[in-house]
Amino acid sequence: MIFVAAIALILGVTSLALVHLVRNSLATNANTQIQGEMLRTQERFANYKTVQHHRVLLPMHGNVVIQVTNITGTQVWAASTAIANAPVLAHETFDNASIDGLTVNLVRTHATAATLSAISSGQVETFSSKRGSGLIFGFVYGEGIDHSVGVLITSLGISFPLLLLLTAALIWVGMGLALAPVESIRRRVDTIAATDLSQRVPATGGNDEIARMARTVNAMLERLEASSVFGQEFVSNASHELRSPLTTLLATTERAAKDPQRANWTEVSEVVMREGRRLETLIDDLAWLARHDEHRAEIHRVDVDLDDVLFDEGHRVRLLSELRVDTTQVHPTRVTADQAMMKRMIRNVVDNASRYATHELRFDSHYDGDDAVITVADDGEGIDVSQSERFFERFARSDPARARDSGGTGLGLAIVAEIVQRHGGHARFVATDHGTKIELRVRRDGGAPNVGETWLSHPT
Repeated sequence: MIFVAAIALILGVTSLALVHLVRNSLATNANTQIQGEMLRTQERFANYKTVQHHRVLLPMHGNVVIQVTNITGTQVWAASTAIANAPVLAHETFDNASIDGLTVNLVRTHATAATLSAISSGQVETFSSKRGSGLIFGFVYGEGIDHSVGVLITSLGISFPLLLLLTAALIWVGMGLALAPVESIRRRVDTIAATDLSQRVPATGGNDEIARMARTVNAMLERLEASSVFGQEFVSNASHELRSPLTTLLATTERAAKDPQRANWTEVSEVVMREGRRLETLIDDLAWLARHDEHRAEIHRVDVDLDDVLFDEGHRVRLLSELRVDTTQVHPTRVTADQAMMKRMIRNVVDNASRYATHELRFDSHYDGDDAVITVADDGEGIDVSQSERFFERFARSDPARARDSGGTGLGLAIVAEIVQRHGGHARFVATDHGTKIELRVRRDGGAPNVGETWLSHPT
């Protein structure tokens, strides 16, 4: 409709301009012809050597007719052959708006009616001859300017609506053909069920807007499929992790309830406390990931001394275990970041290293350009660094059996990866001669906030 309205406006403006141009062109051409014939008539009368008392017949040139009368307009001296027998057709009238001060005033009588219907665009001039002063009237004979313009308007009135209808039809068909691939993509997407995201829309090829849209829709479907698979795996893994401690709790308490007298309540309480703490940790990790997956977490940006956090973790490990902790390579390392996240990040890495260490842990912290680098190493069995990226996935463990005595919830390193990413860095395992070493890099300025996150700055 917008295209059709725009074309209708263009055609309307064009029609008005064309009619105006044609009218002016016809009027100019007619005036030129009339003035030429009037000048030729004056020269003819000037060349007469004797007084012509009879009506002189003038030849016609084009569609211009001439009538010559006496100055009083009572007698016809000469006339073009087309109006040779016509009576006086017009008188002169004074008009200050005209160039010579005269204008034509037609004489409308029964005798002149037939001739006046065939003439238009009259002009008048005075002249002198041996017969005396007279008037020369010039007219366009036959189809006048108004008639020609009327024919043009009629033609435009018929042709332009037809042209507009034809243009509208072509636009309708063309838009339909252009948008047919879009409709095909829409129908295809509409048929893809939420439970079967493996289907894709047909690719049209090329690099136009339709092809790019098809690729974008397919990429979106791939992300949705990956998200769906990830969600299903996440729910399955979370259910498994939650079921394991609950099963242990129920089995322990049911066994003790069947024979309270012989039950070892000290052991029962230890099991309940251990599995309860396991459930608490798992629920806390799940809640943290769910909250941060929405990218709506507020990050309290303050100055954090990572070396102090490492020293505190080293002291904690010494109190809770017999492991040695080497902190000689811990150097003053300050970053602008969320303090709670930094502590959680370092604790998760230290707990993971402590779980697999044999005798010793080694901490390191230093600057590397715009990054602050933390490494935590253990002297355990070690892992294949080339396959270590999967350990940062959720519920990933080094032991496929997910034994509780050799692994945690499988969420600790996933949380670490989230935290370092939100602070402009990354986490990875690096090769070492003995054991396992994990490296954490965060921006000294904390990195730019992600979409939806809010930095809250606090003075140091």
